[in-house]
Amino acid sequence: MNMQERTKGKGVVVLGISIDADGNAYHRFLKQRNVNFLTVRDPEQKIATLYGTSGWPETYIIDRRGIVRRKFIGPVNWDSADVMQFLGNL
Repeated sequence: MNMQERTKGKGVVVLGISIDADGNAYHRFLKQRNVNFLTVRDPEQKIATLYGTSGWPETYIIDRRGIVRRKFIGPVNWDSADVMQFLGNL
């Protein structure tokens, strides 16, 4: 959510994809955490199959042309200098 807030004026879109099978749990989580970015639910994991996701969370940085520039497996510190530098260079 911090990254969405910092980058919203730069044309960056943060999209969260949930694999929750329980729609109520998904909506409850979004409400409890005050999620402020676009999310979709994919209980059949079609997107995970398309992108070769093997663990959760995984993050894909996709540029304006639709090219995957980086894949992070596991939690990411979006405030770290190296991540901010990478994003700034896109």
